[in-house]
Amino acid sequence: METTNLNNLRPESPKQLQQIIIQLIKVIAVERMYLNKGDADHSFAWRLNIILKLSRQHTIEAIRPVIQEVFSKYDDFVYRIFSFSHVQQELQQANLYFLNNCHDKDLVYKTNVDHLIWGYPIKISQRIETINQNFKRELSRMNSFKKGIHYFKTEKNFAQSAFMMHQTFEQGYRILEQFLCGTVKICHSIKNHQSYVLKTLKEQESMFLVESAIEIRLLDVLEDAYCSARYAQDYKITEKELDQLSQKLGVFIKEIKELFHKEKEIFKSISLKEELNFYSEKSIDASKIEKEKEYNVRSLEFHNSFEMLCRARSMMLLCVTCLQSDVQPPMRVNGFHEDIREVLELAIELLPLREISP
Repeated sequence: METTNLNNLRPESPKQLQQIIIQLIKVIAVERMYLNKGDADHSFAWRLNIILKLSRQHTIEAIRPVIQEVFSKYDDFVYRIFSFSHVQQELQQANLYFLNNCHDKDLVYKTNVDHLIWGYPIKISQRIETINQNFKRELSRMNSFKKGIHYFKTEKNFAQSAFMMHQTFEQGYRILEQFLCGTVKICHSIKNHQSYVLKTLKEQESMFLVESAIEIRLLDVLEDAYCSARYAQDYKITEKELDQLSQKLGVFIKEIKELFHKEKEIFKSISLKEELNFYSEKSIDASKIEKEKEYNVRSLEFHNSFEMLCRARSMMLLCVTCLQSDVQPPMRVNGFHEDIREVLELAIELLPLREISP
């Protein structure tokens, strides 16, 4: 029978957390849970990342109603559900959502029976290059669509320009969702993408405001562009509306870069702390360590005992000469940086009493 571990709960954790965890593990098989506290940019107070080991007979969507029932009593909490395999794959691909939000510092629950090996990277600082490459690649796709907007607009093909505008916004939301939500929403509706992101992020300047008639009109025109601009003959959009959408798009791209930079800096901070912890664990109080002599006898090689004695004699004579003449000894003796006292100690170590004994 599997056992569970609630020892990861911390004093600063919200009071309802333990109740939520107990209710969840009664109804679903949870591998791990990670708790995130919302900041000024987030639309939630607390978010619980629930990692499941799903069987072939179950899907996240089939389990979601059960989980929703538990969270319906706790207004300060939102949740995200992921399969263990999905998280493992995303960690290997350096997805900032899981690197930043599913770290040991956020762990509040795990089963005591480790069925699966957690794939959080050990040398996390090496992930920075992968993170940058992934973001650059996704942003280049967005820029390709953006070029299409300008091209069709100069050709006075406003319908196709609107279609490329839609594709650019959609790609932008996909980029955001990857590192802000953990998974990309599979749909072509900008409305749905915006609603999805707003569960994590507070309203941004580039978003379409539901309380503004002008904004809603622009959003409707953008929504229609995906299908109507390609298949319908009566799709209409004015150059002014295109310009308004272009202005919003410029702000949107800027916000994507700023939010990405923020998440990357969070990861760098985690990476730095990990490295400091690693070295602090490895460090030992120097006062408790007996100084290791550089002249370990076994590091010197001789063909026979006679050669070893000759070497000891020459080293002693060198030290005597230096002391009599009041001159500095050579900086290196037999490959070691030594002072006179240490050279003499080395010579004593070369005496045959210990070296040639059986």
